[in-house]
Amino acid sequence: MSDSRVLLDRISAFRRRLEGTPPLLPISPADDSPQALAAAAEALADRPTLLNRSLRALTANPADGPVPARLTARARLLLEQARELVAAQREHAADPLVAGLCLQADLTPDGPADPLTVYHRETVALTEAALRMAQLFPESAEVQGRMCDGLEAMLRAVRDRLGVARAAVVAKRQTVERLDGLARHLADIAAGKLIDIAWIAQLGEQLLQEARAAGPLRVLAADPLATAGLPGSDPTPAPARFVAAHALTVAQVVARVVHQDWEWAGRPMVPVLTALLMDVGMVKVPGTVLANRGALSAEDRRLIDRHPQVGAELVRSLAPDAPAVVEAIAAHHERPDGTGYPNARSGDAVPTLAKLLSACDQYAACIADRPHRPAHDPRAALADCLLAAEQGKLDRDFSEYLLALSFHPVGTVVELADGRTGVVVATHATRTDLRAGGRPVVAVLTDRRGQVLPRPEVVDLLAADRGGVARVPSTAERTRLLARDYPDLC
Repeated sequence: MSDSRVLLDRISAFRRRLEGTPPLLPISPADDSPQALAAAAEALADRPTLLNRSLRALTANPADGPVPARLTARARLLLEQARELVAAQREHAADPLVAGLCLQADLTPDGPADPLTVYHRETVALTEAALRMAQLFPESAEVQGRMCDGLEAMLRAVRDRLGVARAAVVAKRQTVERLDGLARHLADIAAGKLIDIAWIAQLGEQLLQEARAAGPLRVLAADPLATAGLPGSDPTPAPARFVAAHALTVAQVVARVVHQDWEWAGRPMVPVLTALLMDVGMVKVPGTVLANRGALSAEDRRLIDRHPQVGAELVRSLAPDAPAVVEAIAAHHERPDGTGYPNARSGDAVPTLAKLLSACDQYAACIADRPHRPAHDPRAALADCLLAAEQGKLDRDFSEYLLALSFHPVGTVVELADGRTGVVVATHATRTDLRAGGRPVVAVLTDRRGQVLPRPEVVDLLAADRGGVARVPSTAERTRLLARDYPDLC
């Protein structure tokens, strides 16, 4: 038999195998145009069950056999690249965090999916469309050349998306590990167990390092009734995750303002560590009380009002040689005018560390979602704290420290006056020039119609002739605008 006949037989066998393979995409075999493939991929991204089956088929089968001999050298190279991306996609999908988020989305199909899950599934759809396109190359070398242009662009997009997804997973994993780890430590303290205080100290040092590097302020929130972050995670009793989320936000705020205080600037670890521990007494409050969206009963109010003293006693047993920490925890809800709790202390009777924590605590509570209300705009939260200081509810000096955060801290997603959306990447924070605090450096991500830009455009609003920050989009708006391209900002 001639070499040509052997080659033709191999091509025919490959065609029969390809035609006998169940289609990976929900399209008609008669329509294999790039436009139809793109439309099918988009449809696939919105059908999680079909998408999961498709991913299994894609990663188990794809073109693990020989590359068809009819492909040009360029097409052959692109198909090999597609295979490599499929392998990378399979590895990413097997990551426990990604798998847990996808499982969570499957278990709650009517609820909002985590942006990382949406991004991952759309990347899978794009990967599959690219591989399907490669498998359907015609014999004409000229047509293959034109299709290679499109396939090359698709593979480049998949490669870029995988890079974004991996970075977002690293950041997400760090957040989940911090939140779950602190929740476990707070729950153990509340249960009277011995804990590794070095772990909390290491967390505090990490937060200080991020503050020194002008890293983003990550506002955390958790359901008061939640016991685990992801399916399969080790549970912690409610409301430990809710308390830990707030404690982490407060500690981040403290880490960014403590350098202004003459007493604590030289030993910033003490205020940050105290912020991580100060609400441990709240772990003993039933999660149902903290999840209440209405007015609290007198008994529920008493439970909450006792948490500073309860927390102080718990920490005293853990660290009897740290009286300043214990005293600050006991007094972090006292007010200068004597209207605070649990002992209605006032003026100089309230420790300075407690005054610092109180200001940061109120600000952190305002900028986070709570069961009874959505998060406040950071500018409004700052104004509320300064007004409370004027009314004697917070210490004036410590409240003014919050101006170091500027009106919109680094990491805040903002809408500009002309309708564009971006993220704050730097601030001109100052306690003397309020105009500078309201005009940060923004990486613009979308145009005024909400369309994502090909690449971010950095704008220093302080140097701009006009325009500025109009508002901070809600969590839902931020997700709608950016989840498909910037999952780490949602």
